[in-house]
Amino acid sequence: MIISILAAAWWVSALAFFFLSVVTVLLQPLIQRLRVPRQDQPPVSVILPVKLVNPGFERAQASVFAQDYPSYEVLVSAAETDSSALALMRGLVDRAGVSARILHSHETAAVSPKLNTMIPAIMAARHDFLLTKDSNITFAPDTIANLMGSFGPGVGLVCVVPVALRPKTLAGVIEANLINRDARLLLTVSAFGKGFGVGKAMLFRRSDLERAGGVRALSHTIAEDSALQKRMDAIGLKTVFAGVPVDQEIGARLLRDVYERQARWAAIRRKEAPFSFPVEPVACALPAALAGALAAPLIGLSAFDGFGLTIAGFYLVEFAVSVCKRWTLSPWVPVAFLGRDLILMAAWAAAWTTREVIWAGQRKVVHAPRERKVFKFSRRRKA
Repeated sequence: MIISILAAAWWVSALAFFFLSVVTVLLQPLIQRLRVPRQDQPPVSVILPVKLVNPGFERAQASVFAQDYPSYEVLVSAAETDSSALALMRGLVDRAGVSARILHSHETAAVSPKLNTMIPAIMAARHDFLLTKDSNITFAPDTIANLMGSFGPGVGLVCVVPVALRPKTLAGVIEANLINRDARLLLTVSAFGKGFGVGKAMLFRRSDLERAGGVRALSHTIAEDSALQKRMDAIGLKTVFAGVPVDQEIGARLLRDVYERQARWAAIRRKEAPFSFPVEPVACALPAALAGALAAPLIGLSAFDGFGLTIAGFYLVEFAVSVCKRWTLSPWVPVAFLGRDLILMAAWAAAWTTREVIWAGQRKVVHAPRERKVFKFSRRRKA
């Protein structure tokens, strides 16, 4: 009986959280329109760290050069001096209608390879406002303007909510549903005027970063986005999400790669968000369905009925949300939903004993001692 009561409490909590997120994500565009955006548009330095040619790479990177924004420069930064990704970027830079440069990074002091790649561009940027963007994120023509519009008083960091599109394999569909499930949760947070450090695209001031400790203060962790949010919090500046999501290209995926990414992010969240990480399963349909199976006898249903009705209810509502939001749909959606939840729970469980994760085929420590990291770089780098 006690187990059934505890399961019923979990089931009710999961349902309440789920329907709150569904209602809020549907209302989020209306809520966003009620907010008054920032009116001025100061110049921006856009930093593009590149390494691999991800699906939709050229389309995603070209979108930065087609922004409807009065003044911005583009800095491409890479650890390599020659690669297929750099060859594509050189073509884009040569055709660019805005100021654009390519810089090479030799930095290795940070735990995060991405931060190491970006350091020369952060130092060499002409403008105080810096905007970083991953190579699988596609901007609409007004994305920089939307990001700047969200940079109101008291804000130190504006991030974006990615929405997945164009998956080409079953594993890709599973990853798309993982990303769009997170989009539902993040847009819910956005509707309440809050935000988290999500590194797909981030707008911040270099002067604020320096006041918060500079890149050295981000060097101890693989999650430079979460560290940046915490540093902004420490100097009294908040993090928010831009009101409009951005597109994330998916393409073909392997199931192993999908799991490794989720395992990496789960291990990072356990380190960076130790208070919320233990209750993350409450936002997942599969644990809710298991709780429903255990609680079902309390209302005269079989465990099978409790599980089946709960999982079907969650997935049908999620499908309806995807239709309303015009998110990626596929005939594989029922399988993708279940595969998504199995991967989420497997990654969550593995994170409790994980200290190292796989990133770009290499093992990386999730969180290194601060005192081990000593930066040696010049104030500015030349192209």
